[in-house]
Amino acid sequence: MTNHNLDPAPPFSALIFDCDGTLVDTQNAHHRALSETLAAKGIALDDDWYLARTGTSIRELLAELRSTGNHEFDPADVMLDRERRYVELAETVTEIEAVAEVVRTYRSRVPLAVASGGTRAVVEPTLRNVGLLDLFDVVVTYDDVERGKPSPDLFLLAAERLGSPPNDCIVYEDTDEGVQAAQRAGMRVIDVRAAVNPA
Repeated sequence: MTNHNLDPAPPFSALIFDCDGTLVDTQNAHHRALSETLAAKGIALDDDWYLARTGTSIRELLAELRSTGNHEFDPADVMLDRERRYVELAETVTEIEAVAEVVRTYRSRVPLAVASGGTRAVVEPTLRNVGLLDLFDVVVTYDDVERGKPSPDLFLLAAERLGSPPNDCIVYEDTDEGVQAAQRAGMRVIDVRAAVNPA
C-alpha cells in the first residue's frame, strides 16, 4: 500500500527513510559531482540519461554507463573521486522540510532508520550537514548489502537492526525503485513525491 500523506497511519513500530530526495534535496549536488568527475576523465554525462536513473545506486549506474556507452574507466576510481567531490558539495544540500519534520515529530516515539542506496561516505556527511544524522537510531547504506533497490535488502536490514518486524515498518521514499523495494520487504510506503517538491 502506498500512502501520499506524510503522517504515518498506525499501527507501526518503526519508521524508515530514504535519504536522497526524501530527507535531503541532493539531486543537484549528486549530478554535479558525477558530471564533473566523468568530465575529468573525458566522458560527458548525458543529463537526460542520468535523470532517468534517479534511484539507481551509483555502482549500478556506473556499470550501465560503462556497458552501454562504450566508455573505459575504472568504476572504483570514479566512485572514489565522485564521493570526494560530493562531500565538498554537500554543504550546499538542504533538508526537505516536510519530511524532516516527521523525523523530528516521531524521534522520541519510535525507532527511526535511514536506508539509502548511497554509500556511507556520502550519506552520513549529507545527513550531518543538515543536522539530521543524530536523530536516527540506524543508518543502513549500499555498503551494508549486496543488492540495492529495488531489492528489499536495505529495508529488511534496517528493520532487523531496529528490532522491528518488516510489516510493522513504514517507509518514506521518493523513487519507483525505492517504493518497489519497500513493498517487496512487506512494508507500507509513503511516497513523498506527491507531498513535497524539492527544488
